[in-house]
Amino acid sequence: MELIKRKINIDDYISRKEGTWGQVTATTFNINVFFTQDGDDMGIGTEMPFIEEGVMTVNNNFGIPKLVDYSILTNFLLPNNWKFEFMKGTTTSILQSSAYPNTRYPGKGFSGYFTPQLPVTGLTEDRLDTISSYDNQNRFKVGFDISKSNDIDYQGVPYVNGTRVISNSNLNPITYLIDGDTDSSAISALPDTKRGVYYITKTGDTRTITGTNFGVYRIPYTEMHFNSEGFNETNSHLSATTKEEYLFGITSEPTVFNDLFIDRGRATVLQSHMQLGEIKNMSDLINYGNGLYNL
Repeated sequence: MELIKRKINIDDYISRKEGTWGQVTATTFNINVFFTQDGDDMGIGTEMPFIEEGVMTVNNNFGIPKLVDYSILTNFLLPNNWKFEFMKGTTTSILQSSAYPNTRYPGKGFSGYFTPQLPVTGLTEDRLDTISSYDNQNRFKVGFDISKSNDIDYQGVPYVNGTRVISNSNLNPITYLIDGDTDSSAISALPDTKRGVYYITKTGDTRTITGTNFGVYRIPYTEMHFNSEGFNETNSHLSATTKEEYLFGITSEPTVFNDLFIDRGRATVLQSHMQLGEIKNMSDLINYGNGLYNL
């Protein structure tokens, strides 16, 4: 503990009135106390593979399946008289609830954190510039793919990705799909979107935008429909964060600078050129290498 002493001037708190002259009139004193704390960042952690309870792992040295072994950690803790419930095989009895899908529960597998696809709808700005073609007579061609490619979704299912106008009633409304599935079955199911984002724009209707740096303005009414992927094996990662002793206090990964540049001056790497690069006048030429050159 550090002891800090401060002096204060109490002249303003002493009475100058007759009868109480020289007496302290204040009942309390306010003194600013500054607290500081020094702490070291524990540093970055190492992500260890997540192994579900009861799942067999393979020993790479012998190819023998075995269960998760906690004896290594237990043998490290016991000599230091550190005891934890997991060392006795004790687990918690927390009841799982669907209201908290991201909570860790004993025995919960990796797939237990996955969530299904859910539709997402909302109001946004129109994307008419994305579906506009170069044809001045017919800028919004129904069924014409502005862009098209063969893609694979997160489940590994191939599909034809395209951006096109679905229908157009003189822009009121105009419906279009951006980076979506252009298969006939997927198109017929709109606005229930399978892949991509489906828009419905009504240029005859507008809505007011407020709270921006540009003031209050109106934009065409545009709906968006999207089917989220939820949490799945392609966008979710589950691992145990482990603190390794040699990384304590290291807050970022090491940076390797591999763009090393060597300045060789005016000469090239050839030896003869390098020798001439050291010669500035006739005297240097005569004396170079103790008569190396025969003049």
